[in-house]
Amino acid sequence: MSTANKLVELAEKAKEKGGVKLYKKNIEMVLSGLLITGNFWSIVDYADLPVPAAAGIVNTLLEEGYAFVDQNQDIRLTQKGYDLIKEYNIHPRKEYRCQACEGRGIPFYLDIELYRTFLQETKNRPKAIQDYDQGSVTPETTVSRVLFIDSRGDLQGKDIVVMGAEDDLTGLAIALSRKANSVTIIDIDKRSIDFDNEIFERLGIKNAKAFVWDLRKPLPEEMLGKFDVFITDPPETIAAFSAFIKRGISLLKDEGAVGYFGLTLRDSSIYRWREFQKILTGEIGVAITDIIQDFNNYITWDYHKETKAYELAPVKKDPEGIWYRSAWYRIEALPGFSRWNGVISDEDLYLDEEGSTT
Repeated sequence: MSTANKLVELAEKAKEKGGVKLYKKNIEMVLSGLLITGNFWSIVDYADLPVPAAAGIVNTLLEEGYAFVDQNQDIRLTQKGYDLIKEYNIHPRKEYRCQACEGRGIPFYLDIELYRTFLQETKNRPKAIQDYDQGSVTPETTVSRVLFIDSRGDLQGKDIVVMGAEDDLTGLAIALSRKANSVTIIDIDKRSIDFDNEIFERLGIKNAKAFVWDLRKPLPEEMLGKFDVFITDPPETIAAFSAFIKRGISLLKDEGAVGYFGLTLRDSSIYRWREFQKILTGEIGVAITDIIQDFNNYITWDYHKETKAYELAPVKKDPEGIWYRSAWYRIEALPGFSRWNGVISDEDLYLDEEGSTT
């Protein structure tokens, strides 16, 4: 059997274990990652795979004798594994990420005053909790989001709504920039809402408001069609993604208005990304103008060991640094885009065969 066919065979076996569709390139990426690190979570990061998929591949490599777990709970290649890598000419993945901007194209420190203010005001921010599928990005990520939005002409003088994503405090950071015409923040977590409103009142930010809302319910009629920009962080099942983005679209004023959101390859496969993009460009009628891979860096949440991801991991060792990242999407509404403001069911949300981190 040729090496290429062996990789296909490994992908098929890993698919059976992980329940996520795979191909030989995914095996190559995991093997490439194993030339750099033995930490499972870092391998997930290098391979850009949903956790169940990466776990399926690693477990297959272990069973087939290409890898083993050492005394430190790191995953290591066996001689058989090194022979496979040599035969197929697999190399360590190279990292050329800019150290200044962390690969985003926009360094957070270009507005150092906003960064300092954001750090000062968020020292006692609410912690991410599992009940609401929360996970907080780094402060550098949040500030870079604001600068990116500004660089695309979507901040100054604009009416902006942040919906169901304030665990990252992006709405607060936008308000602290004092560049938007108005900032509206809606979230199910009363802790985040109270946190934001206290800061708005204390700092005299009159054009920002935050209120509690369960996004499974239709939005208030008076909000529809009133915003230039929406920002959200949709759950990554197909039904929930479609519903959340359509919810955001319903808030936009007209064509040319935009939306921002994150999508991961940690809770979604590349196959699902294709379905997401079909929904965006076909069903909803928007253009995807920007996809910046690994823009959003997430701090490992306190409830990590209570997640399906931790349960699936082949070894029970903590992450070493940032491993959960998402791409930053910008979409623009075109003439004829569709609106939707219906009910989102509980069955649509959060976990399926690819998702695991809630």
